[in-house]
Parts: sequence; structure tokens; C-alpha cells
Amino acid sequence: MTFDAVALCRAEPDAAAMLGALLAAGSELKMDTIEAAGLVQLFDPGDGRLLLSVETARLVRVPGEAQRLLGLVPADDVPESVWWVESRAPGADPQAAEVARRFTAALVEITGGLTWESR
Repeated sequence: MTFDAVALCRAEPDAAAMLGALLAAGSELKMDTIEAAGLVQLFDPGDGRLLLSVETARLVRVPGEAQRLLGLVPADDVPESVWWVESRAPGADPQAAEVARRFTAALVEITGGLTWESR
């Protein structure tokens, strides 16, 4: 099972925002991309294990859709249009979950918005 974290961004996360958040997650981490899948991945530099996969940002335009998908209440906390950036970390790895938390917190700090976690 994975640990999922979602950044619901008020402003579109451009390349500089994404890079800044990825570096805040761990500047010592090794980064790779899988362009065909629209993923950026972070790895432990020592043993090479996968710590985080981040998907390309998607604009959610349907009012209330982000709240419905995540079970958020009250709906007023999320703007009608929001940029959804989803990241996944291996669920059995506490270091990976912390990397996901740092990434989403940094991205929301840059773009505004809020975070959601699967647990």
C-alpha cells in the first residue's frame, strides 16, 4: 500500500515551483523523470530505493470535485478551480512518507492552497 499526498494548489505550479518543492523534499535525493508517464521520482542516494513519485499537475475545474474525491469538509476551504498534484510514497517506509509531506507542504507554501494525506 502507498502513502498518498495531494497538494491542492491555488496557483498553477510552474517548473520553478515544482523544482523548489522537490528540492525542499530533500536536496540530497536523486531525481529522475519518466516523461511518458508524466512522473518525477525521488530516490535515496545511498541505497537507491524509491522514496516518492510525483505526477504532473492537473487542473480540476468542476466545483466541489476535489472535495468529493478527497472527502474534504467544509467545501469552502478549496477554491472552485484548483491544481491537483498527487504524490505517492511506499507505505512501509516512514522516510518516504516524510519526503512526501515535505514536498506537498513546500508546494502549497509556494502556490497557496492546502494538502491532503491518505493517513
